[in-house]
Amino acid sequence: MKYLIGIVLLSLFTEKMQAQEPQWSADSISLYFKEVKKTTFDHIYLWGKDIYGPVILVDTATRQVYANQQDSMKILTKNGDIYTGILPPNIGFSNTSLEWSGTTWAMVTLPLPENKYDRTDLIVHELFHSAQPSLGFNIPGTDNNHLDRKDGRVYLRLELAALEKALKARTLRRAEEHLQNALVFRKYRHLIYRGSETTENRLELLEGLATYTGQIMSGRSRAELEQYLIRRLESFKKSPTFVRSFAYETVPVYGFFLSRKDDDWNRDITMDTDLTEYFSDAFGLSMRIVLHSYVNQVAEEYDGEKITREETERGIKNELRLEDFEEKFFDLPHLEIALEKMNLAFDPKNPIPLDDDQGTIYPTARITDNWGILTVTKGGVLLGTTWKWAIVSEPLQIDGRTVSGDGWILELSTGYSVEKDKRGNYSIVKEK
Repeated sequence: MKYLIGIVLLSLFTEKMQAQEPQWSADSISLYFKEVKKTTFDHIYLWGKDIYGPVILVDTATRQVYANQQDSMKILTKNGDIYTGILPPNIGFSNTSLEWSGTTWAMVTLPLPENKYDRTDLIVHELFHSAQPSLGFNIPGTDNNHLDRKDGRVYLRLELAALEKALKARTLRRAEEHLQNALVFRKYRHLIYRGSETTENRLELLEGLATYTGQIMSGRSRAELEQYLIRRLESFKKSPTFVRSFAYETVPVYGFFLSRKDDDWNRDITMDTDLTEYFSDAFGLSMRIVLHSYVNQVAEEYDGEKITREETERGIKNELRLEDFEEKFFDLPHLEIALEKMNLAFDPKNPIPLDDDQGTIYPTARITDNWGILTVTKGGVLLGTTWKWAIVSEPLQIDGRTVSGDGWILELSTGYSVEKDKRGNYSIVKEK
């Protein structure tokens, strides 16, 4: 099965074609492209090459596309010094790297942030993803379901609390003490959850380096970046889950302090690098054995007791929520969907993993496949761990090729229909 993953960093929109005038002027779009082109050129030193490349900005209401260059199949039309067209309905939009019309694009959804630093940061992040293969980072992303369990969340929150204190420290020596403690919490988390050091590392290489690159090329001064990172960490605590989003916060902070030692530290990193060990060596953490008693002692400095209490309470509530999801997607009537060539767009801050590798709930998502387009605005869709199947709640209305349920709508492609089986469940089938 081939699939593309679109990660929605800002929000997920219901996609409907609307006949309306373009909201974005060619001049403003052209300015955005020029801003990014200049900053990537000015920061060639970061990766030893200019990562500027094809970019498309997509109006989520109209599917209007604004590009900085012609596509290989000549679908787009030249409009001044930009190119415009309409994104086909079978192509999902999100902030991602995408192959379309013979070209690999950095795709970003409109509207862009008004703040120049923020919008440059966002576009550069996706340009890095497009450039990753040429930089030697051909890395598949992976979920970290242990970060939705009590201890996983506790020791990640403690690591983040230590990183926040490092950013607020008055001296570099004190900051490095907090960084060492952050890595103690990380290593202890890895001891609790076998294999987590590998899955976390993959996501940090994939998303952490992209985020770091966007932030460094954004144009913020060091003082502005420091305050920006603090605000991000304070906001991240409120995220519903951490399984797909933690790497956006961890690597940039470690990188912020590493850049004080060596502006080229990131050039040492390859797809085989163990970032935890690299950070530990860089900040002088020589501890080989992380003892539980020592971890508890260090945690007192970062409100460990309060964090543990909050996560214990959340864990109890979460178990009840997971039971409701299991009943909804397994016991009650539902629609089972075989995935063939999937394109998924979702918010990385809200995936909910089920226990025992039963899959992951995406509360909001958009899936395109050979059979059509599934848009989930509430209630969720369950994806199996192998991404070969998906489940949504029972269809409530079937009107030709449009099927809808509680919080979702399915637009079927020609040649597909929905059928009910003897068990009372539904599935998508190819018409004879």
